[in-house]
Amino acid sequence: MLAAVQVGAASSSSEYLKITTDVNNGYAITTVEEKLNNPTDTAITDEFSFLIPEEAFISGFSLIIDGKEYRAKVLPEEEASERYETAASEGRTAGLLETKEENLFSYALSFEPGQSITVKLCYEQALKKTLGEYELVQFLESNHPVNNLSVNVNVNAANQLTRLEAPDFPGAEVEYLSANSGQVRYKANSLSSSELRVIFETANPPLNGNMLFYENGGKGYMMHIFSPSEEDMGTSAMSKEIIFVLDKSGSMQGYKMEQVKEVFGDIIEDLPPGDRFNIISFDGYVRSYSESLMEASSEEKAGALDFVNSLNARGGTNINEALLTALGMFDPASERVPIIVFLTDGEPTEGVTSPYAIRQNIQGVNEAQVSVFSIAFGIDSESNYQFLRAMSLENYGTAEWFSPEDNAAEEIGGFYETISTPLITDMEFSYGEGVSEIVNTGKKNLFAGSDAIILGKYPPETGSVLTDVTATTRAGDRDFSEEFDVDPVEANSFIPRLWAYTTIETLMDRIEVEGETEELVSEVTDLALEFEFVTPYTSLFVELPEPAPEEDKSEDSEAAEEAMEMPAEEVEEAGGEWDEEEVVEEDEMAESSPAQPKPGAGSSYDRNTGYEEVENVEELDEEEPTPGFGLLSTLMGVLGIGFLLQRRQE
Repeated sequence: MLAAVQVGAASSSSEYLKITTDVNNGYAITTVEEKLNNPTDTAITDEFSFLIPEEAFISGFSLIIDGKEYRAKVLPEEEASERYETAASEGRTAGLLETKEENLFSYALSFEPGQSITVKLCYEQALKKTLGEYELVQFLESNHPVNNLSVNVNVNAANQLTRLEAPDFPGAEVEYLSANSGQVRYKANSLSSSELRVIFETANPPLNGNMLFYENGGKGYMMHIFSPSEEDMGTSAMSKEIIFVLDKSGSMQGYKMEQVKEVFGDIIEDLPPGDRFNIISFDGYVRSYSESLMEASSEEKAGALDFVNSLNARGGTNINEALLTALGMFDPASERVPIIVFLTDGEPTEGVTSPYAIRQNIQGVNEAQVSVFSIAFGIDSESNYQFLRAMSLENYGTAEWFSPEDNAAEEIGGFYETISTPLITDMEFSYGEGVSEIVNTGKKNLFAGSDAIILGKYPPETGSVLTDVTATTRAGDRDFSEEFDVDPVEANSFIPRLWAYTTIETLMDRIEVEGETEELVSEVTDLALEFEFVTPYTSLFVELPEPAPEEDKSEDSEAAEEAMEMPAEEVEEAGGEWDEEEVVEEDEMAESSPAQPKPGAGSSYDRNTGYEEVENVEELDEEEPTPGFGLLSTLMGVLGIGFLLQRRQE
């Protein structure tokens, strides 16, 4: 959270909170709009926050004050910071939003007596299809009581919408609007105590997939949805070789180890005939249930269960030796799909402790191309989680974080279920001449109930696109080929943003593995600026009109300046943070209001003033001072100091 000074005991009230999500073939764009009022006859300040999904990118933020909308602008991180600090030093009201590890979006506002301010936030995310389902989690939160809440989730799909529901959420209305679309609506006069979960399923695309097209600005964008089912292929899931590598170091003692025994006991019992498996436990030393992979027979599974139930947490953490031991058990010539499920709650403390050396060692011996799926079990260190994620990404897998305080056994079991049934492996996608800048949401394996989304660009004059997918199935090598006629339609206008989103995600994964190279950072920055996403290399900046001349300053503005002169002790008592080196002069007023834009038609952005004015709302006389920004300027100055201090500490 940002440091803040609360001036006055009163707080604003929410006139309404409106949340709208449009989902197109798994790509969700959410707009959160809240109208806030100051019902008192005195000026007040207030702080607000929105929780957004961890995988989402913020793509829009604006304030509507007295009929005028101010939209933030995405700029390169360094430029945004420089312009923010310049505006602050010159006493102009400005806002800055940069990415943080947390998915909490915070901002603060200052209200004049009786004033209303509308806040709009937009974020975007790609939903993952797992076990045949898409899940959208919509947080319903506000810092203040909400008497008018409305939520609309609109779902559209290229294939038939077969199921749409909001489980365990009384009051939510579900309506199917057509064979391929539906809507979930919810209205209430108060906030719910739980988030709204929307689950939907679609019919599988044809065997060779669906191809969607869109053209805009002289560019063509394609989207290939590839998700063959066992029924369509006439074969079952492939057998696998799987090794569970379980941390039993001292920090796993108690509740953590109980959950590990529970979840992996169930997993071992459910291993299908035809699979081969093993269990490896480690602390400072490494122990294996068997010296080699075993058939998943009833006898071997019973012995493995006894091994897991006998685990006692103690000692250090020798990650390097544990994973090298597991990798040494796989045969590169095997026709089964090789998988490691690796669970740990800590950083390496025994043997090789350098994360970089461990990653090099694992890659160096992974001749069988084993997919390493890491379960970060309550890891507190962000750098340690990044190590696990990078290691998994460069070894054909992914990493997931789970909290021991949550229902971890159930969640880990659900994660395992999504990777337990490999349907296709060694996938390679190619397209006809002219298709470029291809990006794939999937890996080399496709698990039952999931899909691979491939996006790319094509010349607008293209008449057809030939797809060719080669892969290995249980029945052997297989080729999935089809020629699709190019038919761009307006309903597919989301595809360019999904292409940009997926490309940025892929580049960020490469940065996780390869480090921050100039080329990768430049690619992320350029795309984020073009499509206006906030990333670690781009920030949101908004700068509001200059305040009224000195002689026109209101009493509220004078009170704001007095607040800025508060001693550090009083600031800290009010809940804020103060750093003597960060405070320059008392006219240094700024804001740390997270802001974010997406310029629309009829808007204009002035790079000198740093804000956009949207023409489809009431215009104000440019000479008239903007209402409500006396105390806002002061609060944002304090928030800006706290934000910059926090950023430097991070």
